[in-house]
Amino acid sequence: MKKFKKIYIEITNICNLNCSFCSPVTRKKELIDLESIEHIFQEIKDYTDYIYLHVKGEPLLHSQIDKILDLANQNHLKVNLTTNGTLLLDKIEILKDKDNLHKINISLHCENNKDNYLENIFTARDNYLKNKTVIYRLWTLKNHRFDKKSEEIVRKIATHYKLSTDVVDKIYKEKNIKIGTNLYIDKDNEFIWPNTFSNMETDGYCYALKTQIAILVDGTVVPCCLDSDGKVPLGNIYQESFQDIINGKEFQNLKKSFTDRKPCTELCRKCSFKNRFQQKVL
Repeated sequence: MKKFKKIYIEITNICNLNCSFCSPVTRKKELIDLESIEHIFQEIKDYTDYIYLHVKGEPLLHSQIDKILDLANQNHLKVNLTTNGTLLLDKIEILKDKDNLHKINISLHCENNKDNYLENIFTARDNYLKNKTVIYRLWTLKNHRFDKKSEEIVRKIATHYKLSTDVVDKIYKEKNIKIGTNLYIDKDNEFIWPNTFSNMETDGYCYALKTQIAILVDGTVVPCCLDSDGKVPLGNIYQESFQDIINGKEFQNLKKSFTDRKPCTELCRKCSFKNRFQQKVL
């Protein structure tokens, strides 16, 4: 039986921020209900050990995040959570004791002017989440260069955690840096969300459908978390089984086209993110 390294599940496509680097959601704004998420967990639990509560939207906005995490646990699924961090301290009583909450990715590059934003994140992590893997993300670099905002974030992290000069130097030079027990900084260049309006088309390999797949809040199964508008639907998990979807013609044809380095859908041909994988598969 095929096992995915991770399956993305969008429990809501609603967000409390409007960051410039995140493409706007054109779909109907929704929150998944418990019956639907339980159905998804039942369908996918034999096909992965890890789910990522992320495509679009802020998962901590979901009023039943507590029960969603419990349902995941009942289905033996470990959860990786991606959040902008603005609600982390507010939801900390829910998150701190969830044994199946494996990793929390916090996008520190979100455009947020809320008072004490970083301080609240530090408090949540340091006082309640030391037993979880926490990754502070900085994914808006330009040609691997920090802008003033990112530099200020690094300065505040370095001051708060009393990082040595050597560690700070590594933050600027290396991609993923361990700065404490279960605590990391991950940085990368800002990527362009793929869209069919782009004039750029390239061949190339992609790990979509090999190591990952995504499910949108309305049940649409798509190749990866970058198909945020469901432009490449492979099926709907509320209308057919997950097994039938991954054995279906759309899935198999697209997967083969990635292997052949000739993506067969317009969105995938116009996605520049796959360029990051080329050196790894040559």
